[in-house]
This record gives sequence, C-alpha cells and structure tokens, in this order.
Amino acid sequence: MRASHFCLPVTLTLALGCHNQSPGDGTPVLARVGDSVVTARDLEARVAFLGHSKYLLDHYSKLEKRKEVLDGLIQAEALYQEARRLGYDRDPAVKQTVVNRMLQAEADSRANAQGISDAEVEQYYKTHPSEFSRLDQVRLTQIVVKDRSKALKVAAEARALPKGNNEALRVLVASSSEDEASRARGGDTGILDRNTSTLPKAVVEAGFALAQVRDVSDPIKTERGYAVVVLTQKQPGFSKTLAEAKMDIQSRLTYEHRQQGRNALTAEIRRKTKVEIDEAQLAKFTLPPPGPGQSAASPEKRSPGPGPGAPPSAPPTQGP
Repeated sequence: MRASHFCLPVTLTLALGCHNQSPGDGTPVLARVGDSVVTARDLEARVAFLGHSKYLLDHYSKLEKRKEVLDGLIQAEALYQEARRLGYDRDPAVKQTVVNRMLQAEADSRANAQGISDAEVEQYYKTHPSEFSRLDQVRLTQIVVKDRSKALKVAAEARALPKGNNEALRVLVASSSEDEASRARGGDTGILDRNTSTLPKAVVEAGFALAQVRDVSDPIKTERGYAVVVLTQKQPGFSKTLAEAKMDIQSRLTYEHRQQGRNALTAEIRRKTKVEIDEAQLAKFTLPPPGPGQSAASPEKRSPGPGPGAPPSAPPTQGP
C-alpha cells in the first residue's frame, strides 16, 4: 500500500466526521486515534467518495482494500491531531480558512436555497439597462490647429507614422496641437458614442466614419480651428434581450444574496459574542519602528488577504 494516497487534507478529514468520542447512535467504532474515533460511517463515506463507479465499489469491497482506506483515515486524523498539538490550528491563515468555510456552509447555502425569482431577474434587467445594451463606441486622438494648411500637413504626418506607434503619435500631438486643453491630455478624447456632446458633432462623426484603427481623418472645421483625428479604438455596440441576459443576472444576484447573507451572519455572530476592549491599553499602543529595508513613509506592500466575511471574486461585468 502506498500511504501517500491517503494523506487527506484536514478539511476533508473534518468533512468525513472523525469524532472526539464514541458516537451515541450505536455506530460501530473501527479505530481509536488519540482522543478521537473512526467509525463505520466514516469508512462508508470515504469509500463512497472513492468508489464513484461499480468497478471501484467492487474493488473496495475486499477486506484488504477496506483496511487501506481505514489506514488512510487513521493517518489523516493522526496528522491532524499532531498539527493541533503544535498549534497550527491557531495560525491566522488556518483560522481564515475555517471562517471562510463556515460562511460558505452557513450563509451561502441559505442564499442558494432562496433562489432567484424571475421577477427579481426582470427588475434587475429593467433598472440596469446600460449593462445589457451599448451604442457603438470609438476613442480618438485629436490634433487641433488654427489654419487649414497646417491641418493638412499634420494629417499627412499622422498618416506617415508607423502603425501602432503610440509614442510617435503623442510626440506629434505635443509638437503640433495648438489647443492647450487637448494637448495636455495627449489629444486623447476618451471613449465616445454618437450622442457625445463634449466634442463638436462634426469631429465625432468624422471619428465614426474612420474604418480601421490608426486611420486619420481629413481636417475638420470647428469653432476653434481645424481638427485632425486619429482612430485609436473601436468597439461595436450590443443589445441583450431579457432571455439572453437571464443567466448573467441570476449569477450576479446570487452573488449579491451571498454577500448579504455573509454580512448578516457576521453581524449576528458579532452581536452575540462577548467583547471587552481595554481602551487604556489601546491608547498606550504604539507601532514598532520600521524594520530593515522598510521606509516609514512607504510601508512594505503586502497583500492583506480577505478578512472575515470577505466575498469571493465578483462575477465579471456583463458585456457582449
């Protein structure tokens, strides 16, 4: 037997239900491991987990194979008890894992049981129209000059730039644009749709008329002179029906329900837990000086990890 096959994770060992004492329901005790016992029910659950086909169930029906599975349970429980004796169960990361499993089991299961009604889905669809439809969009770089002759020269220079050379385009804007406000932004207009009113209508329409990214317009007459625009990004619009958006909405609402459940459970546990804070000691507390290689002005960057009740990753933003 290769024992490494049965080095079970602590979480799985706990799920199998090893007991700190003999169960009171008459379940036969197969082994005692320190202050815990492994019962026939534990072995049955483990074999059922391993034997997910008729062939494997027949395989584990042999006494020798059942002994191997039992030995794996014993080994896992012994390792778990030693880990606790050495204090690994008090490690902050282990505590956080236990907290997250509790929240998942207690709060998430309640949210899943509630389900998401069709009425909730329809209400979300109606109140978040921008998530399920969008007009065509473009992004432009504009160069604004006073007279047409210079605009023609700028347009020719823009067309001569290597495709995709953003730095060269920025240099051209900086050296040629006579509009201080747009030059300070490198000529970037941000994302636009046809309803945009922050730029002259003629400039917006000229941008949408360009077919390919890096295409350059002819000079466009505006109140401030002549604008030459370069297409830097193009995004087609989209529109989803309620039926097409339903699964995305259900996923988002389920996530929100879980978050609400976790927050409610966290608040409930905090309310019923006796907490005493020594305000005097807290007032005396001071942070230690920075260690070697750490700056007082720039503390060491480290990922704090999720706190109790921290959510799973949010579902992706809906798109086309």
